[in-house]
Amino acid sequence: MAPPLHVALVWHMHQPYYKDDLSNTFLLPWVRLRAAKDYYRMAALLDAYPEVKVTFNLVPSLIDQLEDYRSGNASDIYLDLSRRRADELSEEERAFVVRWMTESPSFRRVRDAPRYLELVQKREQAWPKTSAELARLFTDSEVRDLQVWFNLSWIDPHQAETDPTLRELVRKGRDFSEEDKEPILRAQLDLLHRVLGKYQDVQRRGQAELITSPYYHPILPLLCDVASAKETRPDLKLPRRPFAHPEDAAAQLGLALQAHARTFGARPKGLWPPEQAISDPVLDLVSAQGLTWLISDEGLLARSLDTTIGRDGEGRVMRPDVLYSPYRVDRQAPLSAVFRDAKLSNLIGFDYQTYAADQAASDLVGRLHAIRERQDPSAAPLLVTLALDGENCWDFYEANGNAFLAALYARIGKDPDLRLVHISEFLAGNPPGRSMSSVRAGSWIDASLATWVGDNEHNQAWDLLAETRDILAQHKDSPAIEQARREVHIAEGSDWFWWFGRGHDSGMDVIWDNLYRLHLRNAYKLLEQQPRSALFQPIVRPGDTAAAKRPERMISPQLDGTLDESEWTAAGYLDVTALYGAMHPPRGIIRRVWFGRDDAQLYLRLDLSAAATRPADLCIYFSGGAQQPAQAPALAGTAHRADFGFEPAYALSVRLENGRAALALRATRASDGAAPIWTGAATATGDTLALGIPFAALQHDPGETLELVAAVQRGGTVVEQVPPAGSIRVRVPGDIFKGQPPKPLKILLVSAEVAPFAKVGGLADVAGALPKALKQLGHDVRVVMPRYGTIDPERYELKPVVRDLPVPLAQQTISADVLEGRISGGVPVYFIENQQFFGREGMYGFWDDDARFIYFSRAALEMLRPLNFIPDVVHVNDWHTAVIPNMLAKLYATDPAYAEIATVLTIHNLAFQGVFGYGTLHLANLDPWGLIKPGIPGLDDIVNLLGRGLYYADAVNTVSNRYAEEILTAEYGERMDPLLRLYRSKLYGIINGIDYEVFNPATDTNLATRYDIDSIERKVENKLALQKELGLPQRPEAPLIGLISRLYDQKGLDLIANMMWGLMRLDLQLVVLGAGEGRYEDLFRVNARDNPQKLSATIGFKPVLAQHIYAGSDMFLMPSRFEPCGLGQLISLRYGTIPIVRATGGLADTIHDWDPVKQTGNGFVFDAYDHWDLYAQVVRALENFRQPSLWRTLQRNAMMSDVSWANSALQYVRLYQRAMTNHEEAREYAAAPTGPYTW
Repeated sequence: MAPPLHVALVWHMHQPYYKDDLSNTFLLPWVRLRAAKDYYRMAALLDAYPEVKVTFNLVPSLIDQLEDYRSGNASDIYLDLSRRRADELSEEERAFVVRWMTESPSFRRVRDAPRYLELVQKREQAWPKTSAELARLFTDSEVRDLQVWFNLSWIDPHQAETDPTLRELVRKGRDFSEEDKEPILRAQLDLLHRVLGKYQDVQRRGQAELITSPYYHPILPLLCDVASAKETRPDLKLPRRPFAHPEDAAAQLGLALQAHARTFGARPKGLWPPEQAISDPVLDLVSAQGLTWLISDEGLLARSLDTTIGRDGEGRVMRPDVLYSPYRVDRQAPLSAVFRDAKLSNLIGFDYQTYAADQAASDLVGRLHAIRERQDPSAAPLLVTLALDGENCWDFYEANGNAFLAALYARIGKDPDLRLVHISEFLAGNPPGRSMSSVRAGSWIDASLATWVGDNEHNQAWDLLAETRDILAQHKDSPAIEQARREVHIAEGSDWFWWFGRGHDSGMDVIWDNLYRLHLRNAYKLLEQQPRSALFQPIVRPGDTAAAKRPERMISPQLDGTLDESEWTAAGYLDVTALYGAMHPPRGIIRRVWFGRDDAQLYLRLDLSAAATRPADLCIYFSGGAQQPAQAPALAGTAHRADFGFEPAYALSVRLENGRAALALRATRASDGAAPIWTGAATATGDTLALGIPFAALQHDPGETLELVAAVQRGGTVVEQVPPAGSIRVRVPGDIFKGQPPKPLKILLVSAEVAPFAKVGGLADVAGALPKALKQLGHDVRVVMPRYGTIDPERYELKPVVRDLPVPLAQQTISADVLEGRISGGVPVYFIENQQFFGREGMYGFWDDDARFIYFSRAALEMLRPLNFIPDVVHVNDWHTAVIPNMLAKLYATDPAYAEIATVLTIHNLAFQGVFGYGTLHLANLDPWGLIKPGIPGLDDIVNLLGRGLYYADAVNTVSNRYAEEILTAEYGERMDPLLRLYRSKLYGIINGIDYEVFNPATDTNLATRYDIDSIERKVENKLALQKELGLPQRPEAPLIGLISRLYDQKGLDLIANMMWGLMRLDLQLVVLGAGEGRYEDLFRVNARDNPQKLSATIGFKPVLAQHIYAGSDMFLMPSRFEPCGLGQLISLRYGTIPIVRATGGLADTIHDWDPVKQTGNGFVFDAYDHWDLYAQVVRALENFRQPSLWRTLQRNAMMSDVSWANSALQYVRLYQRAMTNHEEAREYAAAPTGPYTW
């Protein structure tokens, strides 16, 4: 018969260090609240079950905080505001209570209190955004009820049931009085005072073994060496700065042992490594400290033994002896290790909360019996270890878990087949028979350390910690070194890094962020050093909140003494009350600071408290720029530079009195009495002060960051500082490239087609020619396109450069290969190869085009890091790649390698916009951000990829200036014109060029006779050859008009159709090459049949014939309805063939009407879209043709027109620079450090 099964229950009690020692304030209330709800109750439960033995792990930092509360020397803001009368709370304090005392309804204690749930739901449904809205949401009675229920729900239900006063308050339920609050708060503090004594009691009578953890709960393997995270995750990205301080790990262990002995009268034998994280160096340290055992997780055991903890279909461990045996760790001093059963532990932590209490207890006991039955009676006894947090899981249990624990303790305590033991007790009687000499570095989360390092936020936090830790070594002799070291030890705690991780969201992440940086800043302050500016900026980037809003765009308010709220709507703001969040109560004169700018001035608006004492002096400090570095000034009053995060170079004094405010800006290093640099006046309206100060006075270069802090002084003493730590940051406007030497740019051009590899339209010509011109200007430009099935790798000598590139698409990853080829001029062209998407005949028009080009766009970004090429600008083209700016702005925003990439979108053809269903966003992994919702009918409810590109790109251009203006109108805007008008400030026009190497009559091998501007008379030989080739009479004197076009209405074919009868009555010849609508193809076929001496029609496209037409024609016809740029007119100019065009889009930009008197112009132009106007220009062209000397001048004008890419490429470089400037500004608006806990 199997012997009894030994079971160890280990409860982990921990809270990070919430107290700011420098202000003696608890910034969060969880120690107090957990003590009242969980900590006392967990030990007191044992009173009813004397046969039950458990192990408690109390982390020293928790014990310290309990002692601080017991001493009465510290409080927390939640407690202070709970005591305040609801009707005496300021607007800001009311907002605080409403925001932070309404908890998630997922907590059972909220759902079990109908009135509390009602208040929570009211806030959630209203979702107020501003402090004022929060304050107005609840009546005084509702605020009071919230104060009561927030605190009452945090008291152990057993205590609330047995205390008559509390029981009556629960029964009352609502409409509480101010007097009702005091017994609740008194009960909380009474329970807190009894916590440590209760644990001493259960230890003394042998029911509890108490063990410890390193003092501030650090991840010991990472403290010893952060690089240890790669042991189980070799792919993990490590922080920039190395961190390896085993001496800190040893110190935290030693301090913990001392504190434990001081509190509980004896050294502990066991250790709970924080997050059950261990490594070989950690085992060395634990052994050296004289501890006899530690606990870790089954996942780490499996990794260390290079095995698996196999389970059957019922979840039972297949090899109980592997998991349930203690292990001897081979070290100099004796050390044992036990490993928890994660499955059973997690049933308590996450699953049993949905069971009835008896059912859950029976299930767990049944599982333990199943383990016992598989125990070998002849083998060493087994120890099943259940170990988990002793507080958090109860938030989701009925009655805070009391009923479950009572049922479990009652069953297991009296079960003869189960024996609850302390781990030290078990090891004393059953020394480990198994040994292990080494472990893999990891934790109880996936047996790795990736939860605390590897994300960008994690790594930034580790870098800040490493820099601060290095400061300690530089100031060993400081009298405050031990206090500073303590602040660093606090920051080494695991909790900060847990909440920095992208997989965890507390709803208060920005608070954790601020607390972490506060402790690091404190270390600097204690050593009398200036904290790094990064310690004033958030690690977690919050969005807009009630506390703060980033500027949305530039503002230019009229400072005329009248407050127009609409002028400040787009400004950023700091709500000074909500800014302090869950941390400090506001008490000062400033309620809210608004800030924004235009191209010339910085605008500030201060909303002041009506109840604040006046007069007061306000001083706004500004950072210095490269032109005016600061020189450590002496600041007025008691303002502290250490709280600014910058050295002030300027101070703007504002004297508030009698509704007036005089402004004077001085350099902080100026001597007393020095004349101000700038003076002005602020406008005061009621309790609002608004001012503007020119950036020129602050002497910053464009693109620099201007930092500012406001300090309120009264009687020479600073009574208020906003923000209380850190600064408001504003980007100085202007062209960041102005006055700078030319800098080669790194450019990636992304296109669905590139000549000569694949071409459907003019996009391919641009993508093939522009990069060559940019390279000739000295820029590092590269191109990427899909490798369609029609592109022969051997013909173009394509070579693989990246294999099996993982590319995310929706919830899967699909591999791609990246090939490399070249276009003339040596420009690299990358090809994304994936047979599933691109191994087809054809380029467009497939049912899955959205998936194909989203995949291509994502691959174009994912390939950059393997290629070690991070561009300054990504240039995307048309809808196929327009999602890339959106991806960069959302999916890659926190990746430092990608965050600074600017984007340019070129619209070649607005008619094709990439309109798809909502599922397309899922394919792009952009569905969390939803539709862009610009408030424009037809765009709010669809996925329009071109529209998203326009929305997110830093600069947008079309392929001509005229077209850029035309698409702002309903006639040409293709229903996108409202969005285009909204973003017209970033819309530009750049005319295309043509490749002079390809289109050059002097070198074109396709021509019968080559010629140039100096031998233009030889052009006629190409005319005769063309006439012969097409079967037309060889008449050099007959004007020959060429038409090469897609045969659609857009190209003005309806005008030609309406006047065809007239053309055929003129003495001319017409040569047509193209394909399109059947009616136009038939039009030319029929007229060619009926007029064989005058018209030749070739339906289709023949590149060589096209060259013959450009060279052999006298005139070239392009009467387009609209033409974004046009290519034909550019080629015809190059070949001395005179264009006849309608003034639209790129045709208007490149063709200037011929003036025979001035002999200026290079073609014939008409404005109205009317066939008679077209006919008149044809007749006019024929008349000029019959005057050879004038015609020769016109031809020379045409051939002298600069239609190369050289000029256009320069314009694109300027556009890229604008995009980079715009991107910096967009980052200011999208990620300005104005989250509620930035400061």
